[in-house]
Amino acid sequence: MRIVLSKTLILGAFLLGVLMVAHNRCLPSSFPDGHTMSQSPTLIRLGKPQNSDLNGPGSSIDDHPTGARFYQREWTRGHLGTVEFVDNNRSLMIDNVLSILAFADKDVPEGIYKWNISFGVSSEQADTHEAARDRVLKLLAQLRSLGWNRYIDVGDPRLRGRAAWLYGSSFPVAIYSLDSEYAPTQEEWNAMLRHDPRWIFYADGVYLEISLVESNMGGFVGKSTYLLTVDIKSEYAFYGLGYFPGNAEKIHRWKTLLPAELKKYHAERLKTEAALGSQGYTIDTNYQDPPIKALESSSSASGN
Repeated sequence: MRIVLSKTLILGAFLLGVLMVAHNRCLPSSFPDGHTMSQSPTLIRLGKPQNSDLNGPGSSIDDHPTGARFYQREWTRGHLGTVEFVDNNRSLMIDNVLSILAFADKDVPEGIYKWNISFGVSSEQADTHEAARDRVLKLLAQLRSLGWNRYIDVGDPRLRGRAAWLYGSSFPVAIYSLDSEYAPTQEEWNAMLRHDPRWIFYADGVYLEISLVESNMGGFVGKSTYLLTVDIKSEYAFYGLGYFPGNAEKIHRWKTLLPAELKKYHAERLKTEAALGSQGYTIDTNYQDPPIKALESSSSASGN
């Protein structure tokens, strides 16, 4: 799958984080699971909007003429948020949250199909590169412990560990899902920051992507500003919107069209892996693509 990152959205969210930095230098750190904030966590889920906490200070709803609906909440200086995402038996708590944004549409019966969570690496949104690296690795380990599995795009080579890290760093902007089990050296971490690294996970038909942007725009001495983003998507958002962006007719028929798209990208991947193999890379032949529940349901329905 070809994923095009929106630099405008990333920069906008990052600037929001920088503006809040100057007002939050005295808050206790609670990244990623210290949960020292005084308020109750904001509960969010995919699916029916009534199953998420969409109220509270800083909340708003925006209805677009196209039928799209956006649920948003922003936190104020000195009172960063704590958000809890719940899916089946999994619960992920995120502190130091700047904003959350949910996506829904009148033509999408499932309700909320995507959440975007913007948060800082610490309560002041900044830390040393060493501490930031350790905090992010701790968050990645927490996700694995909760049953989230690494996802690699169908068209991308199956690489693990340092090989995946080196391959990911070969692109100007990170378009490759890194291996969360690999702990980079500090030198490797610092060099990767300019690529805006990302890690993608999946579990039970839900996809979760973590990405980060780093800059010294906050004016800290000995520290740098880190803004992290978690995107949580349903299969409709991940595959339907991901493979057929901007094409309403194809998005509507994504379950029918997706198998042919996956086959095309699979063929491209085999060519890439053959080329990398000749360069000394080891291909992870044990990796298995996640089952796509919507396609399984469609197949069962057509067989009845």
